[in-house]
Amino acid sequence: MVEPEKKVNFASLVDWMEGRLSEHEASTVEEALAGTDDGTLADVAWLRKFFEAGDNILIESPPQEVRDALVDAFEANARDQRTPGFVERVLGGLAFDSNMQPAAGLRAVDTQRSRRQLIFHAETFDLAINLLARGSDRDLDLDGQVLPGDGPVPELFSVQLLCDGTEQALAAVDEFGSFAIHRIPPGSYELVLSADQVEIQIAPLDVGL
Repeated sequence: MVEPEKKVNFASLVDWMEGRLSEHEASTVEEALAGTDDGTLADVAWLRKFFEAGDNILIESPPQEVRDALVDAFEANARDQRTPGFVERVLGGLAFDSNMQPAAGLRAVDTQRSRRQLIFHAETFDLAINLLARGSDRDLDLDGQVLPGDGPVPELFSVQLLCDGTEQALAAVDEFGSFAIHRIPPGSYELVLSADQVEIQIAPLDVGL
């Protein structure tokens, strides 16, 4: 009867080569290596060459001033680095509603009934939204654009239209910060604009003329 080949995992081989095993554990590994397979023996040979090469390399400590600069840079980076997966939510507030402005003359009233403009302010930028009557039904078309303010505008890539937490529509934002959503029934919605690690939330968004 042929005795089956014994297996030794790579982590145990590394610990054995570096002398981190107890006397009993080291004896167990050596006993297993006596009847192991060719793949494990090849791992042992490679590890021996690796450790021999490491013994011949002299790694000098950097000068103190270089070490201090590296420590300072590492600590500064750790302070500034965001938690992976963290998304900052920014709330946008209504700053202008054309329905709240007085209309002058019949033409202005007709225009106001077919078009409405809303402007929301969110930290360093504004969001302009135009609601347009479709004419054939009660639904509306929405055109939006992010307008720069006093600071940088996050690079947005998508816009979600939500109603009671359920997605109703999804649109892409182009290089000019513009987007469009069509055929929206009148009602109260939430608009969420997404960037890399920022979400701009517009709620409530009253879709109606």
